[in-house]
Amino acid sequence: MGRKALMIALSAAGLAMLLGRNAIYGISFIMSLMGAGCLFIAGMVGLTLPFKDARLRIWARRLLALLLVACTLAGMSFIAVEYTIIKASRGDAREDADILIVLGAGLRGSTPSAVLASRLRVTLDYMEDNPECIAVLTGSQGPGETRTEASAMAEWLVSRGVDESRLILEEEAHNTAQNVKYSLALLDEMGMDGEIMVVSSEFHLWRAQRIFARHGMDVYALPAPTPKIGLVPLNSYVREYFSIILMGVKDIFGIDE
Repeated sequence: MGRKALMIALSAAGLAMLLGRNAIYGISFIMSLMGAGCLFIAGMVGLTLPFKDARLRIWARRLLALLLVACTLAGMSFIAVEYTIIKASRGDAREDADILIVLGAGLRGSTPSAVLASRLRVTLDYMEDNPECIAVLTGSQGPGETRTEASAMAEWLVSRGVDESRLILEEEAHNTAQNVKYSLALLDEMGMDGEIMVVSSEFHLWRAQRIFARHGMDVYALPAPTPKIGLVPLNSYVREYFSIILMGVKDIFGIDE
């Protein structure tokens, strides 16, 4: 296959992956990365096509060298961040927390996704063992969802025996930073205090605890296992890498969420 044909094939594959990324549950983010990767490689192949102008050849080589350096640095940062995520994934749960803050995740229409269901199972077990504990369920309605994540979580827990009076719903947050900010504001508004423990997926704990630290709080963390379904673990850990990088960029530029 010639280089031009390879470039066209990679471009077509990349666009197909980006357009069809939501077709298979649990791998949408991986599909996005694969699609972007195909387009990136297609671009690099295009840069290696013969240029009649000597100046274009020189700039093409410089651009390829720059891309190689960028990829090397990105790979090093990926290893460092993933190490940090995995190190924090065991959490540091305690047995006598007064308040759980359960971070939302996606719904499949109105039904908790596998990731969210895992968080809810851990929450249910803890609340059964600690009958005085209450839970703040946080998460708004996102794209493709027919209700708020908080209301879906409440229904799931109540249907399994948790008294509705032990649940507080925070239904405005669209991301993790808002989950934390709005939940703490709601507790403050209600005049509730006590030992707080965040509940989230194991791959999410480092970022969640870091966001609590921004609010001057050193909270404990209760990890929920990552569902071993297809590419869900890979998708989750890779996605979390980019979320942490984005958080760092926002910190540098002082962007509040």
